[in-house]
Amino acid sequence: MPLTQAQIEAAQAVQHAAARDEANQIRVVAGPGTGKSSAIEERVRWLLEQGVAANTIFAVSFTRASSLDLRGRVHKYCVDNGQPNAVQVRITTLHSLALRILRAAGLLNAYPVDPLILDSWEVENIFDAEFGNVSGIGKTRRETIRYEHEAFWSTGQWGPPNYVPPNPPITPAERNQFSAFHGPRTQAYACVLPGEIVRQCVTQMAGGVINAVELIGISHLVVDEFQDLNPMDLEFVDAIAAEGATVFVAGDDDQSIYSFRFASPAGIQAFVNKYPECGQHVLEGCFRCTPNVLASSQTLIAANAQPNRIPKNYVSLYGAANPPLAGVVHRWRFASGVAEARAIAESCRDLIAAGVNPRDILVLLSNQRALLPSLAAAFEAAHVNYEPPRVEGFLDSECGRLVLAITRIVCEPNDYIAHRVLLGLRTGVGVGTCRRITDAVIANNLNYRAIFYQPLPAGVFAGRALTAINRTRATSAQLQGWVAQDTLAQRAEDIAAIVTDVLGAAEGPLWLEYANTLHPQSTVEELRNFLWADTDEQQSAVLKDVLTRLGVPIPPEGMLAPRVRVMTMHGSKGLSSKIVLIPALEEEHLPGPWRQPYPGLVLEAARMLYVSITRARAACIMSYATHRMYQGQFVARVASRFNANLAGAFVARNASLSAAEIQAIQDQIAAL
Repeated sequence: MPLTQAQIEAAQAVQHAAARDEANQIRVVAGPGTGKSSAIEERVRWLLEQGVAANTIFAVSFTRASSLDLRGRVHKYCVDNGQPNAVQVRITTLHSLALRILRAAGLLNAYPVDPLILDSWEVENIFDAEFGNVSGIGKTRRETIRYEHEAFWSTGQWGPPNYVPPNPPITPAERNQFSAFHGPRTQAYACVLPGEIVRQCVTQMAGGVINAVELIGISHLVVDEFQDLNPMDLEFVDAIAAEGATVFVAGDDDQSIYSFRFASPAGIQAFVNKYPECGQHVLEGCFRCTPNVLASSQTLIAANAQPNRIPKNYVSLYGAANPPLAGVVHRWRFASGVAEARAIAESCRDLIAAGVNPRDILVLLSNQRALLPSLAAAFEAAHVNYEPPRVEGFLDSECGRLVLAITRIVCEPNDYIAHRVLLGLRTGVGVGTCRRITDAVIANNLNYRAIFYQPLPAGVFAGRALTAINRTRATSAQLQGWVAQDTLAQRAEDIAAIVTDVLGAAEGPLWLEYANTLHPQSTVEELRNFLWADTDEQQSAVLKDVLTRLGVPIPPEGMLAPRVRVMTMHGSKGLSSKIVLIPALEEEHLPGPWRQPYPGLVLEAARMLYVSITRARAACIMSYATHRMYQGQFVARVASRFNANLAGAFVARNASLSAAEIQAIQDQIAAL
């Protein structure tokens, strides 16, 4: 690494000053690669050094996987720096924190066990599907009805900002249908939809029914990715601060890209107005991006700034390194989308041939559905192995979902929704059968999980429903002898047998092929964590933990298959790569027609491009096409309005990277 010790120490001094602030509220604004996680790690270590009890420190991050990643980083950093009791620090999601508070207050009695939040697959394939089955409402409309309620839970308003109202509007009858289905169904399955639990907690705190700080002993709350919080999340944090806990928040308003979850940069921007005496810190030294890459992102965000944007002046530390690095940025214009895809694929091929690790190449798409097919065809023609976006991965296959359900049940036998997945995936068992089974559970005051383990009451289930239950009971009985620490060497064939029984003979070999990519001494729990990971970097961390536990050296080429990564712009949040390619910078894709009527969403599109550019360390290649095939027609495209704000001009191109351009990128990578 060319960064000098003086540069590193100066940047760390700023991070540590933020971490050790003694104010009751602290805001840390941290741009891409400026050391936000390091500041949080030092914050926890410093609090422990000051004598704060570890079990009174709580930290939260945006997703389950990101909180697991943060937990591992914080615990390791603190233990390595003389604070072994850091393992008692509670690091979870906001949802889990709210759940802990409600549990401590005895306010979860409506659920048979602590409820789990449904992920997007479960929402679509279980909750929405059953709601549609019972109500007769079509797929698009039922999703719209549910989303309106999530908007209300997340904001406290019907029709809040960032909510694009449907046409026709949701009717009172549709709302009533949803409410009548939602309550009993989520209680039967011991699950909640996104936003529910935090809202329940805020309502109880606002009503003076519970005091979270007293209930679970919060002295300090650390909030990561503060710009991703929605209004209800913000109320939750404010309520905890009002009860006397010290609050330390970190994030970046320029990286707020989750308006579809009702997040807004206004939350982190307004923090200092809400708490005028708060400590304020900005981390500006960028360890990730080389100067040319960072310059492109900075001119973009400056020209498309959200009102009340927090002032900052990020500087790439590589500009003053020894030797200094500039980084490589290309801006290309193609005559057609086919030519663009071919140039990207062939550039990746030639970079790999020159010695670049395929996993150091990241291709980011603004519109996966429109862009991935032509890109996939170009990769195939160029013989480039690539990894598609996670939505097309193993987890979202029926086989992947079944394996995840199996591992979840083994690790947590009271996982009700995993049992529903086990039932519903069986060949010949449709959503109607699953819905009628649960209707009978509700109508007869039964426990949903118990129908798979306890004797069934006479006369409640018959016919197809009874057959489905009995087959799932047999599978559940098989799993009762397993434990979370069983290894794949012990259980891979057993899992294959279950997969074959539930899904058919063709699916068992698919699981075994997938299992062969993992270490045979990986445990069932580690397999669950691997499947649950949000990103490949989090998956890599799980695999590294397996090898560390086994005392096996970590391969220098990394843990995952050597493939070019292709993902959505949203999916790249939190990642970095030595080379990033961003195609199709066109109005039709970015900002895109559904954002164009709303100025706030257009600015969010700029932030999404900003996030995408700042994933790059050594090189960033941005491009667009003047024509593309659309519905069988070769049509003209319009350059994205953001292209004029990228610190340079786009140039006509009809070929991939030249040998000299590849060498220039290699030189930058070698010096990182």
